[in-house]
Amino acid sequence: MFDVPRSALSALRHYLEDLDPARVTTGQAATLFDLFARLERLGAAGKLLVAPRAAESDVWVRQGHRTPASWMAELTGCGMGEASGVLDVAERLERLPATVGALRRGELSTGQAKEITSAASRVPSAEKELLEAAAADSMRQLRDRCRKVKAAAASSESAAAREQRIHRTRFLRTWSDEEGAFRLEARLTPEAGARMLAGLHREADAAYEEARLAGRREGPCAYLADALVRLTTGQHSDSGGRPRPPAQVQLRVDLAALRRGELEAGEICEIPGVGPVALATAERLIGDSFVKILVTDGVDVQCVAHIGRSIPAHMMTALAERDPTCVVPGCAVAQGLEVDHYQVPFASGGPSELWNLARLCSHHHRQKTHGGHELVGGPGHWVFRRSRAGPASEDDDVPAFDVAVGVGA
Repeated sequence: MFDVPRSALSALRHYLEDLDPARVTTGQAATLFDLFARLERLGAAGKLLVAPRAAESDVWVRQGHRTPASWMAELTGCGMGEASGVLDVAERLERLPATVGALRRGELSTGQAKEITSAASRVPSAEKELLEAAAADSMRQLRDRCRKVKAAAASSESAAAREQRIHRTRFLRTWSDEEGAFRLEARLTPEAGARMLAGLHREADAAYEEARLAGRREGPCAYLADALVRLTTGQHSDSGGRPRPPAQVQLRVDLAALRRGELEAGEICEIPGVGPVALATAERLIGDSFVKILVTDGVDVQCVAHIGRSIPAHMMTALAERDPTCVVPGCAVAQGLEVDHYQVPFASGGPSELWNLARLCSHHHRQKTHGGHELVGGPGHWVFRRSRAGPASEDDDVPAFDVAVGVGA
């Protein structure tokens, strides 16, 4: 069995050594490209099939690697995140024989296999439908279809637990690629991803306008990279003391679900460009951001509402004086505090008045919103405790918001 792939590899290497693209016709070049694409899929399938078994060996230990993913990343020249993803896909394949068959036939790329196994491992009955979609849909369409499958399988009762689990596994990794470019990869909750994208797009618009006035033209991704650097280094367009307009986050939600307060099968609550989110996340966004809400009934848009929390400057001054740090007893965080309508939630019509407001750090704000905790007592008598309902279960999983950015050196 070893000799077959080794001889095929040797033959292909010799063929490429003699290949001169200038000496083939354009039609032959197109045919060769198709053949190499098929070979690439078959190679990716082979890696996925043997990856779990290879991880059980001690080869990676003897070569000085801490994890199988690190060894695989070095062999393939990819990042740690991509190598870890290959292992995740390979493990899910054990329960999806139809997907394994499609891989063996060279019908799936690694990206398609990743999306299909992520959804079909949770909803096995959708495996056939997703494999058929992979043959006809674009990668973006397949990804959206898989997200909908996973969202339909998610229960509203466990929405808070899913949000917490994604938050606990959040990360940001950085590395340098072969050209010396700085690269980063992040895993965020859908809510955090939506906020980040809203801020990046706003700053990218400013970068584009500056480039246009200077006579420069570049792609949208370049301006988003500029926006990331400017926002994280204090060089953003509003750093000169001018008030910054709030970042806008768009929500799309079914009218019936909005009235009922929970999602049922087939209903939508999502952030366009990010994916499905829980209604609890939508309510928090409504309270914390400038939000554009598209209320839908089936296909038609019923209304568009722009909702934002408006707290007068004098109220914010009073609140900052009263709550200089997070009000949770024992928490001394003083930077990046968030305003919470702690008695009557903003989404339920709670007023932006001093008696209803408190400043919390992002951790405790998240615990209150998604972690089954409540804030009671008031100034001088604050109590932060687990509510009677408690957090939801952790039976389900939802797609996290993933972002990878490369900034040239």
